[in-house]
Amino acid sequence: MASRGGSTRGRRVTGASDPQQQRRESGPQTDKGQQRRDQLLEAAHTVFERKGFVDARVADIVAEARVAQGTFYSYFDSKDTIFREVCEIVVERMMADVAAATVVPPDASMRERIRAGLRGYIEVYRENARMIALMEQVGTFTPEMRETRLHVREAWLAQLERVLKRQQADGIADPTLDPFMTVQVLGAMADHTCYVWLSLGKPFEEEDVLESLTTVWARTIGVDDSTSWRTAAGTAPA
Repeated sequence: MASRGGSTRGRRVTGASDPQQQRRESGPQTDKGQQRRDQLLEAAHTVFERKGFVDARVADIVAEARVAQGTFYSYFDSKDTIFREVCEIVVERMMADVAAATVVPPDASMRERIRAGLRGYIEVYRENARMIALMEQVGTFTPEMRETRLHVREAWLAQLERVLKRQQADGIADPTLDPFMTVQVLGAMADHTCYVWLSLGKPFEEEDVLESLTTVWARTIGVDDSTSWRTAAGTAPA
């Protein structure tokens, strides 16, 4: 897909000088260059959230960053390229923020820990809902964009898979589960529920969402006895 952001006519600039190409491939060689590149990334993030991917232009990004348009092409070759990097940064920050938001006392039960993790995920998703929706949208455009969407999703799921494997090794989670497929399913559940709720605007009560996600997650990995609801209702388990 040709970027709408490129030259003043909206076309991608295809020919980079040797120094430009080297800088793009190896990254900035000075602190000033790195600061300028980071400045462009932050500006791009702001512009994409405000205008969306389709309507955003390179001219908008350089105006937000207050740099010359030629400076953009010293670090990035298109709007698509900078969007992919912005997405990766957003996901890295989200994972760090989820970890920071998941605070539980040392004696918390496993269910309480699952609930805290999901609460942290919801809080961080809400803060980044606009960019996540753009990732979903842009992921339908080209194979490269689909790969980007899958990449940022897999980064989160890889972290969940490591946690589940550790829980299985510690005798907390069901050892018969396939860790890879289990987190694929549970991750899709949490991700799509938040997308429908926080991006598409389906009205849910937060505590209802949190309780349902926690119950399904805990029962799936074997933390909750799947027959506990029968006992709670006064009916003996089969």
